[in-house]
Amino acid sequence: MPPKERTRAPLPRCLRAPRVDRDVAMAVSEMATELTTESTFEALVQLTHRFFWCLDEFRYDELQGLMREDAVWHRQGKVLTGRAQIRAALEERPRSQRIRHVVTNPFIAEQSAGTARMIAYMIGYRADEGVSRPAPQTIDGPLRFLVVETRFVHTDGRWWIADQRALPEFEFRNALPPAR
Repeated sequence: MPPKERTRAPLPRCLRAPRVDRDVAMAVSEMATELTTESTFEALVQLTHRFFWCLDEFRYDELQGLMREDAVWHRQGKVLTGRAQIRAALEERPRSQRIRHVVTNPFIAEQSAGTARMIAYMIGYRADEGVSRPAPQTIDGPLRFLVVETRFVHTDGRWWIADQRALPEFEFRNALPPAR
């Protein structure tokens, strides 16, 4: 049996050899657009991951530094507007819990000059026996699966979270309180 021929994926149009000077200008413009889109995506993913890490680690000052002053957070059935309301809600979280948010499958759903909307999936894991315990903790399974939509704005040379909502898609039976 003859060996299979190796094929390469075609190069993006912006990386192909240009034919004339006008093509060179267009190629550079397309490359800049592709790189900007890629770096925007990476920046938004990093911002989202940092946000949930700060939430998990109770690093509320840093978390709020990722959000606009007038940010809106749709959280656990409540609409929190501005940093003061967001901080008040965060301070109600029990410090005895160990919680982890795993964010995956992000993509940019919309993007225009200075704004972007990203959608991702998130699975939450939580342990809370009323007292802090060292890791690892044993739990029965995930708490819930959510679809996270975040709207970002680019001002002052950086991206900010302007609006975020996490909509529950699945609840896990073993994470629900026992029926009475």
